[in-house]
Amino acid sequence: MNESQLQTFLTVSKYRSFSKAAVILNVTQPTITSRIKALEEILQCQLFKRIGHEIYLTEEGNMFIDYAKNILIYIKHSKEITNMVKDPVIKVGFSPGYSYSFIIELLKTIKSIGNIEVQVIEGHDSVSLNERALSGDVDLIFTRKILSNNHDIVSEHLFDNKLVIVLPNRHPLADKETINVEDLSGETIISFRRNSELWKLIDQQLIAAQDITRIDVENNEMMLRAVTNNIGIGILPELGIDNRYRTEVKVRNIKEIHNIPNEVYVQYRKNSQIKNLAKKIIYSIINHKYEEVH
Repeated sequence: MNESQLQTFLTVSKYRSFSKAAVILNVTQPTITSRIKALEEILQCQLFKRIGHEIYLTEEGNMFIDYAKNILIYIKHSKEITNMVKDPVIKVGFSPGYSYSFIIELLKTIKSIGNIEVQVIEGHDSVSLNERALSGDVDLIFTRKILSNNHDIVSEHLFDNKLVIVLPNRHPLADKETINVEDLSGETIISFRRNSELWKLIDQQLIAAQDITRIDVENNEMMLRAVTNNIGIGILPELGIDNRYRTEVKVRNIKEIHNIPNEVYVQYRKNSQIKNLAKKIIYSIINHKYEEVH
């Protein structure tokens, strides 16, 4: 059983066609047939059956799909052994919304450990980061969506990253002790990646605010700059507020928005090298959260 056989099986199962699989994999159709036959001989079962001109997976074939995917992932991971015995490289992924000062704490921790190369990746959202962790493309991720029932990934809850509103210092609402969603009526609301699942939950709570104007920006940095220039009010997780802006803005809670679940999970692959690095990084992140935010 080898990579080409497994990849061929998955391609045929996806497109239900030997000829299409041959085109996609850039091989001849007899090669596809030969690989599937060899795989069936190893597994001692039939993976596909023909009904008329159509190709269907057998019951055994359906069961083998997940096994084939996992075997390919393990093969990919095993190829990293040569690199793992050298100076370690760790790929760390964040879901959107973390401040630069928060990520800087991560980089400081990694630098203090020494002899580590790091790649910091900002994912489009938690779902895409989870997929990259499953495929082995990222070693350690911080997301708001947990990967459940996966024995290859360690998942740990860190803390809640509550949503807050950020106001210019001289904004009229900055002097109010209690702010309600209705108080945002007529305001300009600045968002960051409003098409995310988190912002869908926020928008459900903002229905009570009338005549609001929307501005969606590229990142937290742009949002905070817009707020400090009196363009509007920002809504973001409290760990998204970079330390540089804390004297220039007022941070307030709105109960309905503050109560939206936004938990931070750290998830990493199960191997001793990543586990040891992950623990040190996690401690740094927790310390930053409670020292800077609270």
